[in-house]
Parts: sequence; structure tokens; C-alpha cells
Amino acid sequence: MPQRIPVEFQLLADVARAFAESLDLEKTLESILRTLEKHMMLSHGVITLLDAGTEKLHIKSARGISEASQREVRYRVGEGVTGLVVQTGKEIVVPDVSQDPRFLSKTRKRELEPGEKLAFVCVPIKLEGETIGALSVDRKVQIEDDFDMHVHVLNILSTMIAQAVKLSRLVERNRQALVSENMRLQKELKTKYNLHNFIGASDNIIEVYHLVEHVADSSATVLIRGESGTGKDLVANAIHYNSARAKKPFVKVNCTALSENLLESELFGHERGAFTGATERKKGRFEVADGGTLFLDEIGDISPALQVKLLRALQFKEFERVGGHETIKSNVRIVAATNKNLEEEIATGNFREDLYYRINVFPIDVPPLRSRGDDIMLLADFFISKFAEENGKVITQLSLEAAEMLKNNPWTGNVRELENCMERAVLLCHGETILPMHLPTSLQGAEATSVLANPSFDTGATLSVCVENLEKELITKALRKTNGSLRKAAKELGITERVLGYKLKKYEISRN
Repeated sequence: MPQRIPVEFQLLADVARAFAESLDLEKTLESILRTLEKHMMLSHGVITLLDAGTEKLHIKSARGISEASQREVRYRVGEGVTGLVVQTGKEIVVPDVSQDPRFLSKTRKRELEPGEKLAFVCVPIKLEGETIGALSVDRKVQIEDDFDMHVHVLNILSTMIAQAVKLSRLVERNRQALVSENMRLQKELKTKYNLHNFIGASDNIIEVYHLVEHVADSSATVLIRGESGTGKDLVANAIHYNSARAKKPFVKVNCTALSENLLESELFGHERGAFTGATERKKGRFEVADGGTLFLDEIGDISPALQVKLLRALQFKEFERVGGHETIKSNVRIVAATNKNLEEEIATGNFREDLYYRINVFPIDVPPLRSRGDDIMLLADFFISKFAEENGKVITQLSLEAAEMLKNNPWTGNVRELENCMERAVLLCHGETILPMHLPTSLQGAEATSVLANPSFDTGATLSVCVENLEKELITKALRKTNGSLRKAAKELGITERVLGYKLKKYEISRN
């Protein structure tokens, strides 16, 4: 015959399950009291926690007490049995509440039949050596009552409650930390993409800033046009982070990087089993970006078949996942970008005219770098500072020759090409000045196929002038590399210190 499981064991097993079911403190405490009510046949149960700010005990969870009492009743530390338990950190057993003047009956009046007694047991809830609250129960006294066992069980439960409180506080701290970090990142992004932080002062780039300012806070669809590397993605970011949708997602899709089928799944999502490899349901970018902005980069590369589905999503703000039948609504703002001439694409049948008019509500043309005049030098200085800081270098300027080379380059790769060029120059530079030798040979023209391609040479200068220019550059470079040491610089150049000293005087070169 199977042995009967003690009630106390069943109670603890049920409480353990309650802990495993939820991380929510209130739900856990409610489950504990409900389990106590079931196994201990209590009349009322209360869990009070100490408010560190007010130094008062408030009811966190209760059974058999009105919601009004739970909201309003407060105990001072030392007040009543509950307050005394928190003050002393020791449990109190009241075999008959009617005979104990410490019992205040704040939460409700106990009504008993003639001859009935109501017992009250209260134990402290301790966390890391400090009393943070109390667990109390009352029940009608039974002949077989073992108050020592009741206290023992309640003490075990109070320890579990303390751990639940600790976990709740940890979760809340982490949540607040995540909220703070999210707010910090949002602020950082908004600052990063603030129009006032953009580099450029030419008339045509200022026109772009004005257009972004006008359209950012609307919900209008924007088409950003321009050559590759002009910064269309920066304009898209600026539109989103300067809009009312800035706190919502900014989701980017590169329409060139994926095949037609994968791009459809990426945009609209798919259901489990929709195709080979679709092992679970996946949300598309339209769903993920709900309430925010969806940036469709290189939209001119979307296939005609997918253009039809995209047109419907833009026009009616609804779509179905791949392999699904449920119609999904999504409130997204569309910002698209392309380096293609969409008018020519329409003429050749590669791009739908109706989709073109749907996305071309507010066009913004980003100018190529070659048409931005002095912006080249502003951007070059910015990239030099950025990459010098990243690489722990002190580089303060471009030499005049290097600056002229930058100004005269056509920059077919636009800002992206200039950025790569400056990163390379910073990595090669060991002094404080970017010299022509640090720039790619492609910037030096067709003559850069022999020693005469060295930036120091001017094809219109005499041989002696070219030699002097080359000597100056080599000596300056060696001195900077050796921190002004004549001995080390002479060794680097393969000459004696005396010859090097002579040339320093001749060319009026400072060792510093």
C-alpha cells in the first residue's frame, strides 16, 4: 500500500512549480498564497514588503482580503504583530488572536463561531541578512495543529519568496539598464544623423539638407537618387532619425544582395514549409519595421515579378507571407534609393511605371563628389581625423601636393572612394602630414608608371628642382619616422650625419 505524502511536501512541490512557471513576482506570490490556502486551509494569507523609501510595510499579495484593503493598509515597522516581526527579524505565533493585544486586525474583522479560535503565524522574509518583509497566515485552530511545523514550512517559503524578490529586482535593474541603453543609443543615432553634423558646405549638398528637413517629419515616400558611394544611406538615416518615427525601427534591405525568391521572403516573411529550408515561420522586414521606416536600397534591381507584389504592399499597406494566406497590415514609411536611371529602366521594360510613381513622391538627388567643390577637402580632413584616432596616430594635415591630387581626382567612387583613400593614407603615414607618397598611385595620373610618378616631381620643372623636392620629402619623412634623431634618420637615408646636417641647413628643414 503506497505511503501517504505529507501535506507539507505536497505544498512545497506545488510552490516549486509556481516558481518555475513565471518570473513575474506578483504572479509567483499569488501562486504561493493560493497553494497555502489549498494545503493549509488558511483563512487569510498576506505577503508584506518593506518600502525602503517610506520605511513602511505595504501588502504585495494577499488572499481573503479586499483589494481596497490591499491598496490602503500600511504598517509601520514595529506596529502590530507584522511590524514587530519585521523589526525583530523573528517569527511570532499567536495561538488565539482574540487574546493578544498586539493583533490589530487592520485588514478585516475576524468573525468566529462560539468556541472557535483563530491562530496567526507570521515569519520574516530575509534577503542577504536584512528583513525585507513578512509572510503571515491565519486559520481556525484545529486539535491536531502543529505550530512548530507551520513555522518551519512558512520559513522555507519566506526564503523562496526572498529569492523571488531578489530575482525580480535583478530583472528590473536589467530592464532599466536596457531602457537606458536604448535611450542612449537612440540619442546617439539622432545626434549622428543630425543634419548639422553632416560634412559639406557646397550649394548642391546644402540643397539636399533642406529637402531632408522638409520631408523628414512627414510620412511621404522618398526616392533618393545618386551614384554609388554618394551617401544615399546617410540621407535615408537622416530622414528616419529626424522624423516622428525615430523611436521605431529603421530597417534596411539591400535589394541587390538577394535572389528574387530570397528577397520576397526577406520583405514579406514566410510560413513554415513554404519552401525547402523554411523550418519555421519568419517575419518579413515589412512586419519588423511596423511603425518605423523601411529603407529599400537599390530598388531599381528588383525583378518585375516582385515589383508587382511590392506595389500592392506600398499601395494598400498589406501583404501575405510566402506560403501563407493571412493578410497582414503594416504601417511603414518607405524610403527607397537607386543609382539607376529609372526612366530608362521604364523605357526598356525593366521597371514598372506605376511602381515608379508610387515611390517617386519626394525625390532627392544626391550630387556626386566631383561636383561638390571644396567639400572634398572638408571630407578628407574629417576622414583623416577619424582614422587617425582609431589607429592611435597624430596626423594634423595634408601636404599641399597631396591636397592638389585630391582636388584633381574625378572620384568616380565618390565619398566611399575618398574614405577608403584616406584610411589607406593614415595607415601608411608615420608623421603628422599626409604626403603624396601615402596616396594611391591611381591619383597621380598616367605618368605614375616610373620614378617620375613620385608626387615630388612636376613634369614642368627642371631636373634639379625635382631632385630637391624628392630630397626634402625623403628627409622630412625620415626625421618624422625617427622622432628627429639625426643618427637614426641618416642611417634610414643611407647617408652620414654630417651630410644630413648640411642638407637640413640647405633646405631649411627643422628636426621637430
